[in-house]
Amino acid sequence: MAVTRKPKNTLRFSQPSSWWGSQWREGLPLGNGVIGASVYGGAASDVIMLTHGDLWWQGKDSALQDVAEKVAGVRKKIDDGDFLGAEKILSTELIRKGYRPQLSYPLPLCDFKIDMNLDRAAKEYSRTLDMENAEASVSFKDGATRFERNAFVSRARDIIVYEITRTGQKNIDASFKFELHDKFNARTPVAVSATPENVSVKSENYWLYFSARSSSGADFGAVAKVNFFAGKQEIKDDRLVITGAEKILVIIKPFIEAQRDKAWKDCKAAIMEIKLPYDKLLKEHQTLHQKLFYSAEVDFAADQQSRDEFVDKSVADAVQTGETNAATLEKLWAFGRYLMITGSSPDARPFAPYGLWCGDYKAEKAQINAAGDLQAVYDMTQSGNLNDFAESVFHLYEAVMPSLKTNASRLYGCRGIFVPYTTSPSTGYLGDISDSMIHFTGVAGWLGNLFYDYALYTNDQKFLKTRALPFMKEAATFYEEFFKLVDLKYYESSPSYSPFTTPGNLAGTGEEHGIAKNATVDFAVARSLLTNLIEGSKSAGMNKAEVIKWEDMLKKIPPFKFNPDGTVSEFIDDRCTDNPASPSLALYYPVYPDYRCRENAELNKAMSATARKKTSTAKENMSAADVARYAQVFARLGDGDQFYEQINALVRGMAMNNLMFAESDWRGMGSGKKDLWAQPVPYVNLMVTGAMQEALVQSTPDLIHLLPAVPSEMNKGVLTGFQTRANVEISSMEWDMSRGTLLVKLKAKRAAVIDVQFPKTAKAPKKVDAQKFDDTRGLLMGLKLAANKLVTLDIKF
Repeated sequence: MAVTRKPKNTLRFSQPSSWWGSQWREGLPLGNGVIGASVYGGAASDVIMLTHGDLWWQGKDSALQDVAEKVAGVRKKIDDGDFLGAEKILSTELIRKGYRPQLSYPLPLCDFKIDMNLDRAAKEYSRTLDMENAEASVSFKDGATRFERNAFVSRARDIIVYEITRTGQKNIDASFKFELHDKFNARTPVAVSATPENVSVKSENYWLYFSARSSSGADFGAVAKVNFFAGKQEIKDDRLVITGAEKILVIIKPFIEAQRDKAWKDCKAAIMEIKLPYDKLLKEHQTLHQKLFYSAEVDFAADQQSRDEFVDKSVADAVQTGETNAATLEKLWAFGRYLMITGSSPDARPFAPYGLWCGDYKAEKAQINAAGDLQAVYDMTQSGNLNDFAESVFHLYEAVMPSLKTNASRLYGCRGIFVPYTTSPSTGYLGDISDSMIHFTGVAGWLGNLFYDYALYTNDQKFLKTRALPFMKEAATFYEEFFKLVDLKYYESSPSYSPFTTPGNLAGTGEEHGIAKNATVDFAVARSLLTNLIEGSKSAGMNKAEVIKWEDMLKKIPPFKFNPDGTVSEFIDDRCTDNPASPSLALYYPVYPDYRCRENAELNKAMSATARKKTSTAKENMSAADVARYAQVFARLGDGDQFYEQINALVRGMAMNNLMFAESDWRGMGSGKKDLWAQPVPYVNLMVTGAMQEALVQSTPDLIHLLPAVPSEMNKGVLTGFQTRANVEISSMEWDMSRGTLLVKLKAKRAAVIDVQFPKTAKAPKKVDAQKFDDTRGLLMGLKLAANKLVTLDIKF
């Protein structure tokens, strides 16, 4: 195993995966962005589940039919107050006309099984994920001999590399075998999934082969070469058995969408060309991985003992004390970053809820959800200096623009684009026929915010002009025709929906309903989209005629509606009432991802009151993603205590035995919704990383806010490499809240004049080229930054 430079980037566990029947859920995740592996970690018997990011199955596309003539009837019933009568009109018509899409699901590639002969039960056991090197290790003693098994997925060669070594007198006796992934995982909450057919397993001296057939009719599988030093080999059934070895090296090459015999031959040839030992293969992989991993860093000054502690013990301690310590927060931040880097890539699919590590054959909620979750995942890539990873999102939707235009035309009779929050397998059409998906029209504008953020963070003018603005313009064109002007004053949005909230007036039916009128999120998204379009077009010198039109549309966006208790209503239409039991994450769009709420003190105060109230009334219905997104909201609102409380609740109630979060509070610890079907959701870890970045640094195109929501557990630390919307890099920042010190180094990518917000008690920095310092707010105004030159700000507060 490689030497880890920084223990804060190491996750050590005192036991193997322990989830009975589905050990993959707590496996240690490895990957290179496309190929994945999950190490269970048993001492005598271990499994590595192999996966591939492009191996999905059971999906089916369908031709979207035109139902736009039914929209007038939907609106008429809504106007008459008959929401339930309006709800099923479009979905029923789609079904009547034969629209039958089927969602696709990630398909586990296979299991690689390792059995070792031990004289005694293992002792001094640990399994470790080295995030610096993207390498997993299982270490234990059999008597006086220590065995170590190490693995990584090569970013340089698209192979899995696995090594067994020993220190001591006892040699290595081990057997190896490929198998179809455990069929126990064909279970779903309501039925049993199919499993792949035409399974073929073959073994010969030094070589193992596996293949099976997907629902597409193509084969997938893997080839492994087992090299051993000293000892001997023999074939027993489908196993390759090695006895008396000093060291074993295994190289595995997976394949998908191929013909078995040809793929086996090609994979074998590719493996035979590899002559390097484990350490040199790891070295070439490290170079590529660490370039990404170390492009930004965070350190919360945790003590060394806490950093060296087993993570499962640290989580148990958090349950006992009620506090998640600084060392665990450091590891959480790094883990979310690690998962993004290993679980996706700019040229692959976007990071799905399970990342690369799904072991169910028909996994619950495995598809991308772009009604807020996808955007909340990728927000961390921008400030975290992983900007190009968002390209996978952009490619996904740009590739299906004709389908998105067809959606707008055939569902609502509008020009522009309509983006379903889940698309069908290979088109941009509706992923399934759900009323909520049909009636939520804000996905395109929500995605447009990510497009525009990328342009701001990178200052990529070509991207702005040729990709961001055209996408956003199509989203605005839809709104121009979908919104209807009432009494020549304000727009109305009908039908409407606020993900994933059943309006209070419909909640009494005991069922979830996907319809409303004038959801606040519809207008929040449209307001943000139009503002960004105007701002971006002026910056790019484009769309001069359209800017006038968009400015007029902005005036017709209705104002927010406030409740008597000072909270923000989720619906502007009086007939749609708030639902206290719903997490209502879409309501906070003006706070997160939009950043302009800070410019409206009344709205900011009302949103804060709303979020505090909701985390009480809706707590029992909150998934891990909901809790993580509330952490993002509270961080953006500057509420460090509530931000920390959400992270703390996740760790204490939803963390599994690999530091991934489960979708629910399956043990009933009071952290969120209780559900026995608790699928792992590594995408929530990415949201947590994003929330932590928001607590440390926030930005607009002309302002950087430092330490806006830092709780006491993060009151001291160092960060490097953070990016901002002002196109200024925070090359380094060191802070100590207890001593009242902050040392920050800024580097503008182009000459700029910006404002910098410090903690409110900050004193004016010395020797800086700025217009003014407002000591009542801790605000430095008009700081002049030359291009590519470091500027140091030494602050006391």
